[in-house]
Amino acid sequence: MDTKVELYRPEGPDALRRSRRAWTAAVCVIAAAALAVCVSFCLRVDASNAGRMEAYAVAVSAAAGWVCIYLLAFRVAALRREEAHERRMLQGERETVRGRVTLAARETQIRRSIAVRNVTVGGGERPLHLLAAARRCDPLERALDGGAAELELDVVGGYVAAFRVCHEST
Repeated sequence: MDTKVELYRPEGPDALRRSRRAWTAAVCVIAAAALAVCVSFCLRVDASNAGRMEAYAVAVSAAAGWVCIYLLAFRVAALRREEAHERRMLQGERETVRGRVTLAARETQIRRSIAVRNVTVGGGERPLHLLAAARRCDPLERALDGGAAELELDVVGGYVAAFRVCHEST
């Protein structure tokens, strides 16, 4: 058998936490910059330009608000979910499953969780359906090389954590 390929590294959750903190800091900088711009509009207002300065302040605060909401909802939250998933995968109890494996091409986003791809393990009385984190599927996809292959999978809570390619002689 070949060596086992781990899909999750021990340093992974810490790297995701640093990335999440960096994106959160970026959101704070955007919000603070928008506030500073709006305050500068307020400081420059007089009777002749009040309507225009108000429109500028509303436009800047609305644009910055939508950017902050987008980044918090889609970038920061996704990184938080990915970090929690990696921690569960690294700390969870592993089971070993062996069989002919196929990997679905389609990616599915689990609501309030991570994006996954379906993994089917055949060879037993009935196929076993597992999940693999979409961001971690590249090594598994290369091992399968577009078709089904005999693999030994380490599974944590229904998710593939590691795999080893089995040769026909073993």
